[in-house]
Amino acid sequence: MCSRKPHISTIFSRTFIGLMLMLLLPAILPAQEVPSRFVDRLSLESKIHYSFIIPHHAVMWALTDGFFPVVEASVLLQTYGRSNYQYQRNYPQIGLTWLYSDFGGSESLGVMHAVVPNIRLPLLRRDKIQITFGVGVGVAYLTKKYDRIENYRNLTIGSHYNAAVHFQLKTNIRLSEQFRASAGISMAHVSNGTIKTPNYGLNMPALFAGLEYKITRRTIVFLKPEQINKMKGKVNVRIGAAMALKENNDAWGEEFRVYIGQVSVGGYYNNTNRLLLDVDAVYDESTKYAMELAGAPVDNYEDVVKGGISLGHEWTFDRLSLLMNLGVYLYNTDYTDELVYNKLGVGFRFTRYTYASVTLQAHWAKAEFLSFGLGIII
Repeated sequence: MCSRKPHISTIFSRTFIGLMLMLLLPAILPAQEVPSRFVDRLSLESKIHYSFIIPHHAVMWALTDGFFPVVEASVLLQTYGRSNYQYQRNYPQIGLTWLYSDFGGSESLGVMHAVVPNIRLPLLRRDKIQITFGVGVGVAYLTKKYDRIENYRNLTIGSHYNAAVHFQLKTNIRLSEQFRASAGISMAHVSNGTIKTPNYGLNMPALFAGLEYKITRRTIVFLKPEQINKMKGKVNVRIGAAMALKENNDAWGEEFRVYIGQVSVGGYYNNTNRLLLDVDAVYDESTKYAMELAGAPVDNYEDVVKGGISLGHEWTFDRLSLLMNLGVYLYNTDYTDELVYNKLGVGFRFTRYTYASVTLQAHWAKAEFLSFGLGIII
């Protein structure tokens, strides 16, 4: 009996979470001299988010009754300066988070389970108070998806497995040696990148409150590297190619290929962060299909290729990086497309000259495609 091959959405989701887990390795792997035991750096955290779904399409009003809770449980590991980026970023926490919600009993969305590896970057660190910015990318599983007969109202999610992106701005107040209270704001995005339609996606802002518990009372000893990486002022060029698969609402069940080419110029404004200027070219087979369906002639590739320029910011963590871009199309013959696009990506540098990336490109709140790419660094 032949085994069933995993759907492409599952493959992309596993790739996303695999790249994020690479961020955990420098913090978990033992060093030759460990100043603090592993258990001394562990904390447990629980939070309640009070959230709602942004209705960027009118049909989304019917999915929930309004506000609903999202439960969060996290295991956190405090870094101590084993690598340069940990010291230069003021010793962030590495986390593995589980998110759960039933969307207030929504019959269309069912229940969400999400596993999100993440990093919490300190913006302010004092004895009694700490402010952090957290970002994570992982996988979400929703028990209900679109079905044209049994669940026709759910135009937001077309597959059980989806990419999950989670941001949070958190304030921690130390109550004792082991307990911290927390409060802040968060944003969660769940989407499959149009690998399976319909896919309006879920965008869920929230207010939250929680409690963090440090496993032991032992004080963590922080290290300062003997040699600091000096990256400020350095500039490089990356040339990459990527591919994505997507569906179109006008062609149920049919997959279209998307080919992406990119040239990115990046410069470090400090030792860990870069500003980006990207030139993007996209050939989308679904665009060709939509134009022909609307009666617009497509005579050559130039009629379908879209060209844009985007500005972005990249956070680097040794070999791993997170980037966000906002761009505008300079050449686009498809009048149905938006003028502005945005990108959220995870990159991993294999060697000094090669890298891989997974990128979610969207038109504001609507995801367009989830791509996997390879490239060279000059």
